[in-house]
Amino acid sequence: MTIELWILTAAAALQFTIIVAHGTHIFLTAGMWWGIGRRETGRTVSDLGRRIERTLINNMESLAVFVPLVLVIQLASISTPQTQFAVQAYLVLRIVFALLYIANIPYVRTLVWIGGQVSLAFLALSIVVSAI
Repeated sequence: MTIELWILTAAAALQFTIIVAHGTHIFLTAGMWWGIGRRETGRTVSDLGRRIERTLINNMESLAVFVPLVLVIQLASISTPQTQFAVQAYLVLRIVFALLYIANIPYVRTLVWIGGQVSLAFLALSIVVSAI
């Protein structure tokens, strides 16, 4: 299995971890009965809860771009040391971003997010260049 696919698997594990953190937070703040019930009543969401939810959504949006890029690289057999570095950088930056977002650390979080976007852009550019 290529490094790109290993990192894709790790990115899925990161998303799963954020989902578990979100569910655990709901369990601890709203209670088990609200979580397994019909949820007819709303729940009060803390600032931490909103940050975890936004982290989850943001990571899902990023994966919607990352997954097809990695699959194209894999299916087209265009893995290079540069694409391998880009996917590794992407994963590290996404982990750091998630921690910064949940910890409510602005500015640095935005710089880390930009780094992740640069990694995605590099992967897309690598695909385009390989097709020329």
